[in-house]
This record gives sequence, structure tokens and C-alpha cells, in this order.
Amino acid sequence: MKILILGSFEDEQTADYIEKTLTDMGNEVMGTNIRRIIKDKGIEPGQQVILNEVAGLKYIPELILVLKGLELTLSTIKSIKKIHTSAKLVNWFFDKYLADKPIWENTSYFDTLREYDYYFCSLKGVADKLVEKGFNNVRFLDEACSEYFHGEVYANSFQQRKYGDDITFIGTIGFTLQHPKRITYLTKLVESGFNLSIYGTSAGDIKQYPKLAHLIKEPLVNQRHSIACNASLINLGIDQDETIESGYSARLFRVLCCKGLYLTNYTKNLEKYFNINLKDQPILETQDLVVYYSEDDMVKKIDYLLEHEDLRNKISDNGQKTVLEKHTFENRLQEMLKIITEETK
Repeated sequence: MKILILGSFEDEQTADYIEKTLTDMGNEVMGTNIRRIIKDKGIEPGQQVILNEVAGLKYIPELILVLKGLELTLSTIKSIKKIHTSAKLVNWFFDKYLADKPIWENTSYFDTLREYDYYFCSLKGVADKLVEKGFNNVRFLDEACSEYFHGEVYANSFQQRKYGDDITFIGTIGFTLQHPKRITYLTKLVESGFNLSIYGTSAGDIKQYPKLAHLIKEPLVNQRHSIACNASLINLGIDQDETIESGYSARLFRVLCCKGLYLTNYTKNLEKYFNINLKDQPILETQDLVVYYSEDDMVKKIDYLLEHEDLRNKISDNGQKTVLEKHTFENRLQEMLKIITEETK
């Protein structure tokens, strides 16, 4: 299949994962870095640059895959459909929020959403909310990992010393709408005396959380992310919304892929996708990851896991096996193409 990807390629993350996977699956793939175009040219002038690139392709795409696509105006999306009338126009949306609102409450975006033939949401709870709003083009398609980018990586002795912490948290922190609990939970760990490192960016002035400021290091992606996760004894997840299904971060897949031990808060129906400990249940060696249910429970589970190396190793082995069998980008993109192909027939 001939496929055009419209997304952000400058951060060496999701667009790269998808482009490589689709290419490895035997498709002919081209990518346009729409975020870079908008940064360089501005919002309005950048729309015409994007349209010129879409119109000047070396081939006629059968599928145009937009990754979030917030850089595109409604007018540009309509023009893209006119340029390539035979292509399926598809969006894959990896979030809950659009600007300062959940996407299902952002009515100003609804006309844009309707323009897509398919609108895949990586959070099932988000897809469910949009379906309730009457969008029959919405489907659930979970996040994933790529063994090429996220797989287990050999770490030399220097890297083991640099990244080998008791607890590692990788992600954005700050007093934000999307992640209100992170400062509280991470501060709890510092006050409890744990060895903790934070890799990521601060969404605000770090002086607002002085107990954490000295722990924040550079963001990590791909192989460096895998080295840090694998070298650390525990990798912490603090996800934004426990009430919507599959509200977990993509971090879950990527930590497990490199055989890191993952400890995270519960999100709705997590047990449908992974073998976990439910509330008040013991941690078992058959699990894929470990779940905590409160700040105090998080501390207790960290104490227990740090004392039981064999248990950590068995769980991390299970998690890696599960994601490589069921939760790769190849799994997801095969599912996407199957839905589009079968429903088109």
C-alpha cells in the first residue's frame, strides 16, 4: 500500500516508529513533517507549504495517516481530501485533551473530526466518549512499542552507574491539567528517603517544587530510554486519568519492551490488557507489571519490590514477553489496515 504520514518527525518518536513499521510491513511510505513546517513558516503560510508537499508526491497515496494533526486547519484537511480523492484520510489521536479541554468537550474541533474517514483514539475511554457524541468514524486503537526503538539494550558499566537508580520516573512534571498527581507522588518518594531520578521536562518553574528540582535530568527517548529503564530497579508510572479505559501512558509499553520493571497507578480495566495485582491482592510472579492504589500503597510496594529481586526479574520478563507478542506497532497497524480494508469492502 502507498501511504503518506503527516506528523512530527523531529522528536524521533511516534512518527518514526510508525513509518519504520509500515515500511517493514512492505508498504511504500513517505512522511511530511508538518510540525516543522508550521514552526518554520507560521500557521497560515505553513498550510500552503503542506498542501504543496501533499500535491507534489511521487505517487498517489491510498492512505493518508495524520498523527494528531493539530497543525492542520479545517480548510487544509478539506483541501487534502480534494487533492487525493481516492485516499482514505485517517487520524490517530494519542491523548485525552485538546487544548484545555477533553477532546469530547471541545466542540470547536468537531467539524474537523468529522472530515476524517477514520479517527483512531489510543485511549478507549476517549473513543467511547466520542462515539457517545455521535461520531461513527471513531475507533479505539491502543498505543504500542517498537522492539527496534524500545527493545532491551546492552548497557556498559558506565551506563549502569549513570542510570542505575532504585526508582526512575520518565516524563513531564509540573502543576498541569494533564498530570495533577505527579508532584505529590514524587515528593512523597523523596520524603520517604528513596533513591529517585526524574528524566523529563518541567511544565512550569521548578522553584515551585524545590524537593524535586535537583532530581530532574534531561529527557530520554528510544535507546537511552531503554538503557535507563533496564538499569533501574523500578520504573514508576503516574498516569493522568484512572476513570477512562486504557488511560495509561505509552510509557507502559516502552518500559516493558526493554524488560524494565513497571510500577504504576491503576487505570480503568487495566486488567483487560495485562496481568496485574488488583486492589488488596498480593504481588505475584505471574504478573506483567505491578499496580499501586494510593500514595501509601506505592511506598509499601516499592519497599517490597526492592527487597525481592527474583520477583522483579520474573515480572519484567513476563511484561516484555506480553508486549512483544500483543502490543507492538506492527500489531496495531495490522489492525488499523484490517479495519480500513474490511469496512471499505
